[in-house]
Amino acid sequence: MGDTNTMMILGGFLLTLICQDIVAVQAIRKNTREGILCAMIPGYILYYVGREGASRYAKPLVGWLVGLGLIVMGLMR
Repeated sequence: MGDTNTMMILGGFLLTLICQDIVAVQAIRKNTREGILCAMIPGYILYYVGREGASRYAKPLVGWLVGLGLIVMGLMR
């Protein structure tokens, strides 16, 4: 069972990281400071997406939240 938990945590981390970087790259194109904050502070993308409009960043945000869910499920199992 330990391998399943490890894979869930690793998969969630990778999914979260990829989606966070997608938002960060798009944010860097608009404002360098905002993009760096999105890349370095995990929860900042929630603030950034809420402020900029969720329609443009809907898929990466959902992927980021799913990744967080996988991490939590891996830790709780």
